[in-house]
Amino acid sequence: MENVKICQYEKLVLIARRGFIAYAMLAVLAPLVAVALCYGLGKPSAWIARGGAVMAGLSFLADLKARDMAAVFKPSGFVGDTFTSARTKYFGQIKICLRVSVALILIGTAVWGFGDLAPPGALSTQ
Repeated sequence: MENVKICQYEKLVLIARRGFIAYAMLAVLAPLVAVALCYGLGKPSAWIARGGAVMAGLSFLADLKARDMAAVFKPSGFVGDTFTSARTKYFGQIKICLRVSVALILIGTAVWGFGDLAPPGALSTQ
């Protein structure tokens, strides 16, 4: 197997990307668990709003990690030889991560604000 060296910029982006993916997946999972609690176990619909609050918080953490990825390519001094190739390789992914994180924050805020407004008759116990 070929031994590939990863440059310092790529290493920092990959570390931040791992954190972004973890927080984003947890953010998506939070309201799904809340909906499962409400509809599966007959809990009050306020739990959906609480799931949205957790989603918004985790989405904020995902956004911080996406911004950490972008900050790698905003150096304050001289850059190495591999800077341009790493920036070209990851710039599109970083833009997508930033947009996804903002979308998750907005969706989490909407679920947080309106999650307790379940459709009439959808929940048996309120």
